Amino acid sequence: MALPSVDHPQPAMVLTPHPNFDSPDQLSPTPNSAQSTSTTSLHPGSTDSYFSHGSAGPSAPRSRKTSTSGFSKLSEFSLDEPLLSEKDRYAPQSDPDTPQHSILSGVRHVPLSVDASEWRHPVFKQKVLGILRRLAVPLWSSTLLTPSSIHLQKVSGALTNAVFFVSFNPAPNPTSPSESPMLTPTMPASDPDHPPPLTPEQYPPTLLFRVYGVSSDALISREEELRILYVLNTEYHIGPKIYGTFGNGRVEQFFPSRALTAKELREPHIFRGVARRMRELHSVDLRLLGYENGKNSEPMVWKCLLEWIATAEEVLDTLSASGGKWESWVENYGLHRIRQEVEKYRKWVESEPGKGKGAVFAHNDTQYGNLLLLDGDLPPNVPEHHRYVVIDFEYAAPNARGYDIANHFHEWRANYHHPTHSHSLKPHFPYPTLEERQDFYRAYLSVEMDGTEEVVHRRRDVLSEKVDALEREVRIWSPAPSILWSLWGIIQAQEQVEAIAEQKTDYVPEFDYLAYAVERLEMFRKEAKEVGVPI
Repeated sequence: MALPSVDHPQPAMVLTPHPNFDSPDQLSPTPNSAQSTSTTSLHPGSTDSYFSHGSAGPSAPRSRKTSTSGFSKLSEFSLDEPLLSEKDRYAPQSDPDTPQHSILSGVRHVPLSVDASEWRHPVFKQKVLGILRRLAVPLWSSTLLTPSSIHLQKVSGALTNAVFFVSFNPAPNPTSPSESPMLTPTMPASDPDHPPPLTPEQYPPTLLFRVYGVSSDALISREEELRILYVLNTEYHIGPKIYGTFGNGRVEQFFPSRALTAKELREPHIFRGVARRMRELHSVDLRLLGYENGKNSEPMVWKCLLEWIATAEEVLDTLSASGGKWESWVENYGLHRIRQEVEKYRKWVESEPGKGKGAVFAHNDTQYGNLLLLDGDLPPNVPEHHRYVVIDFEYAAPNARGYDIANHFHEWRANYHHPTHSHSLKPHFPYPTLEERQDFYRAYLSVEMDGTEEVVHRRRDVLSEKVDALEREVRIWSPAPSILWSLWGIIQAQEQVEAIAEQKTDYVPEFDYLAYAVERLEMFRKEAKEVGVPI
């Protein structure tokens, strides 16, 4: 259904409260909820103080060596009482005197880890239910529920983590786990002759069960991610409720919605809505997120490039040791050359007067799978663009707004659900035209934010000079996402590289990270030369 764009003056408004999505009346995860909808927990062992005095604020998503220690035994997921001892009921905190302890210490945590690769095996449902009971997730803690009460769907197209829909199965027989191509969960039909032991009012809600990827801790600080989710929710009421964490993942609230498709990103009424939501996110006060330097924070892309190059080098060393064509592959990829090119590119960007002023709170990964279209009607007086919701803040951090918009434009070319070329941006859709980009900029610039007060102006009233300036910003930053995602591809290829090193000839990766890394490197070099970088 085509949604009308807002193209007429709007009075100043406070971003509309949304009810709790745990209730039947909750319709829209728009800011300023009367109720908090997110709670998070620090993982054990964190020594960071999120709001310590004298700090420049938390770091950007950082690279670090990940641990892939063993998963919990099936016996540890027993559904018999007692499920959890009192001392293990909450995630331990690093320092009782730090501010985050008082804020987050009541969040439940389960010291159990699951192997996402066994998701099709019946025992996986028992493990999921065991975690939900221990976290005391509302309506999922009933002793009337069994593993057969779970209908499990794996979200295809999720590249960093394994993400599952956990829905209630009212039918008497267990369902087979399946894959869902988009964020569109289904619930099996009930059998009138064999009704479930619960009334419809007691049916547990659909949840998102997120298992962190094996290599993801080398890319993402989970402590930072959870802290951002917490502050976004409590201060701006953006994002899902976090029901709790477990050893290698977390359980989240699900918004009744579906993800956008690759083609929908190109539809004007949709990309205008996305542009306006992006503008709202870019208006979040970085200081409230713990970044004391606010707009003067260093763009995360520079920190990540330095750290991810070092981590990528470890993966490439393993690949090179395989010898033969893979040794040549590593040489051709040329990490030593990339270091020099990144340094030249950074110096060029910092010398450009049109690069923009300061940092904003950027999502940094607004691909179509991270953009939801809400079901149902919006509350009264809520602008239509609030129907679009961005999720997955794993890579969110201070960054240049030109970078965030440029990255989104690159994602217009992607189709992560293509049967043979999901790793490539080239064979699917074109990069947005200048006319489309200008339309996006006008929608973006039509929104003005002052704290939680939002004013939406007519797009045609946006000055052409501002549109041209934003186009220049985006062009300057456009090469940066490609080199960052190229390094991401190398790091994410850890399992793929290990299979090559161990000569597992039957191993077929779900996503060809190495091919993706090469293509994004080529894109970086091509764009950098086009904008005048001397590489």
